[in-house]
Amino acid sequence: MDFSHFVFIVIMAGLALGFGLWIYYEQRDQRAYEQERAQSLFHCLKCGRLYSAPRAQLSAPCPACHFENSKLKF
Repeated sequence: MDFSHFVFIVIMAGLALGFGLWIYYEQRDQRAYEQERAQSLFHCLKCGRLYSAPRAQLSAPCPACHFENSKLKF
């Protein structure tokens, strides 16, 4: 194997590693964004505080006064 083939293989391996890392971090950030976005917003009727909880919940207690509130609908 001559030097030009070795350089070509090293460059291709570097590009493959770079694209692999790019895809990995893109998917990791996408999962984190989806978890952050999948929240329901609540407004406490007793103390007026806004808070969030996982999307699957239809009602959640207020973290400040523990009053049970239903989720906001837009």
